[in-house]
Amino acid sequence: MSIAAPGALVDELAALGPRGRRLAATSAASMFAADVSAPTPVIDPVPVVLDAEDWDTLSAGLIQRVRLLDALYADLYGPRTVLGTDVAPAAELLQDPAYLRSAIGIPSRGATHLFAVTSTVARQADGSWVVLEDSVDVPDGAGFTLELRRVLSRCAPTLYRTTELRRLHPFFDTVRTALHRRTRTDGRAGRTVVLTDGDADDPLRAFDQSWLANLLGSPVVSVGDLQTGSGPLTLRLPGVDSDPGDTVDALVRLLPSTQLDPLDLGPTPYGGVTGLVEAARCGDVEMLNPFGAGLLENPALRAALPDLCRQILHEDLQLRPAAPSSDASPGSESSRWLSSDPAGGDELVERPARLRLMVITSEDGYEVLPGGVAHTDDEAPEALKDVWVTVPETFALPEGPDGRTNGECSVPGQASGSAPESSSANASGTDLGADLGVDLGVLTAYPAMTRSIGSDLFWFGRYLERVDSTARLLRTVLDTSNDLGSERSASAGTAQAVLLGAVTDVTTTYPGFLDLDPQDPESVRSELASLLTDGGRPGSLAQSYASLAHTTRTLRDLISDDVWPVIARMRGSFHQLSSSDNRPLEQGLTDIVDGCLTLSGAVADSMPRNLGWDLTEVGRKLERTMGLLSLLRATLGHRRTRAAEARIAGAVALITESGASYRRTFHAAVQPELLLELLLHDTTLPRSIAFQLDRLNSTLDRLPEVTPSPELRAPLTALRSRIGSWQPQELLRPVPASGMAPGAPSAAAPAARGGAPTSMLEEADAAIASLRELATALENRFFQPSESTSRWGIDDV
Repeated sequence: MSIAAPGALVDELAALGPRGRRLAATSAASMFAADVSAPTPVIDPVPVVLDAEDWDTLSAGLIQRVRLLDALYADLYGPRTVLGTDVAPAAELLQDPAYLRSAIGIPSRGATHLFAVTSTVARQADGSWVVLEDSVDVPDGAGFTLELRRVLSRCAPTLYRTTELRRLHPFFDTVRTALHRRTRTDGRAGRTVVLTDGDADDPLRAFDQSWLANLLGSPVVSVGDLQTGSGPLTLRLPGVDSDPGDTVDALVRLLPSTQLDPLDLGPTPYGGVTGLVEAARCGDVEMLNPFGAGLLENPALRAALPDLCRQILHEDLQLRPAAPSSDASPGSESSRWLSSDPAGGDELVERPARLRLMVITSEDGYEVLPGGVAHTDDEAPEALKDVWVTVPETFALPEGPDGRTNGECSVPGQASGSAPESSSANASGTDLGADLGVDLGVLTAYPAMTRSIGSDLFWFGRYLERVDSTARLLRTVLDTSNDLGSERSASAGTAQAVLLGAVTDVTTTYPGFLDLDPQDPESVRSELASLLTDGGRPGSLAQSYASLAHTTRTLRDLISDDVWPVIARMRGSFHQLSSSDNRPLEQGLTDIVDGCLTLSGAVADSMPRNLGWDLTEVGRKLERTMGLLSLLRATLGHRRTRAAEARIAGAVALITESGASYRRTFHAAVQPELLLELLLHDTTLPRSIAFQLDRLNSTLDRLPEVTPSPELRAPLTALRSRIGSWQPQELLRPVPASGMAPGAPSAAAPAARGGAPTSMLEEADAAIASLRELATALENRFFQPSESTSRWGIDDV
């Protein structure tokens, strides 16, 4: 049986043409892969369209199925009367390891037990729907659904203008309100968090879970962020361990039940939260979905659902389980949907597909997300398709004040505009809340900040600064080397060797350029290519970007959606750098620097100025200060000829964007002493060390402290005093080799490039050591260190 698509959609697909459809599919797949950081999928821009009648039938069946599963859970973890009947497969259920006896008798705060269920369904040739499987213990797919809708609506916008379909965001507004009402307690808004494992090995699942948390307005936490003793479940906040933390009222669980509590459920790979089952039993926290919900996925139970539905709900089951392939009848062939040709042909074809849909609890019971993801189900490579639910012609809702119907949305995948954030009373004092449909019963829930979130924000700032500074350094060194490489003078050769060596010293990618002949263009080019594209090399630009992208994904529920196109473009720039199309490296590096500037602006314009912002800023200022000190040490730590120093200092001015300020301040050719004066002590220059230390000091003053923290203040105070006393002429004065501290790191490497060592080497090393001491104290104080720092300054991840 073939499913006819709406005529307007068919006409628009024809107008788009084969080339347009292929371009939309390619663009959507690239955008999806960049945002999710998963292998590029095959995306079919031709949607699966369900009309209102089909959707009513399917959604009613899904809701009935979840009602039945909810009733079964209540009985199996309550009176267990169903086990005494001949209908339930008692032996299979009692032997199932997913049947957690420790969860028996745990109460539910709401009228329902299950929070969300994901079902995979297929339509048969006779028009009936069957259920292939249910995901009850760890439901998924909501974030995946919204992301697929978003990328396709941007890559094939004309298709979305031809059909009036139900939007996705209003559904989550309803769910979020229901969750708020369910968890509120003692006159305050309840605290709901989403528990995940942040599995980097499955980026698609991590992305989906983060998106769901974003849609629910709840923070993502790991088991290390939670603690419970003899009382309620609380968040481990950044700061001292004695802080009681924020109480958690509901836990949206996206980890298997068996991995949550090592005390009651046995050892777990993630450690778990000791006492979590007892906290749920005492009513201190509600688990959504509850413990042991995986029992409802038992295959024998699924086969018995038709009989159980008649026994428990006194209704016939509307969506029956799919028959085993060996028992399939001739009429059970799946329906076929309009699709792109997987063989690459120009004509549209028909392919069978299975639909993955999510049911979530609401104030009135359960509702089905009006959309989903379809997976083609034939011998050709699997393709992903958006699921549309059309609006019936007679569909009508009360109009809002802007003339739109409630829940209507003009942009695919986006919620309608909300009312202005002004007082709900007009000038005369009349209450407008009821007239505008504003829910005045909503209670404020203050955003949570856990230790893992704080750590991610801190390292997000560090990685962003690391990518930016490394890209600027490589770009300037490339430009300067191109100029110097054509000269035959000794000063040009010295300057080129020093700048290339500085790349190795600053990025700590030893031996790097220190073992190469700087006059050998092939060796230099090969080392540069490794720094740009080798993601497995600690300190390389590619490795720093990969860490930045990963950390950004862990903060998806905190960072604006505007950053994802930036991350995607930066990822594309790295792919082009590693390709063989002979694209100039300088152009690719400029694109990366532009991406960092855009990302910094997007974060600055969207992130609230709270503890999260302060931790990000601390990370950025620490990383920039260490980078500046390392750069100055590597380039100006030895005295050379005036001609060579002029070239080196000019390159440093370019890297630090201080050339214009230098010219306006000194009106002279670039000299190392004057440039160092500017970079050390000018508090108005955004890339000077004085500027970083001032901002770092003011940010530390805003961090929460129960008691004074000398371990934070002492390193910064000592550092500011040390750097404040530096005089450029004294720093750059040559010192005898015997005057160097014994065992000073990297002292011999710059000396091999010529020049007399200065006191800058020892002073910079001491300052960098103070910064690392401060970074370690911050991590120990506000969050457990998630990443160890090697003595070279590169995180060992």
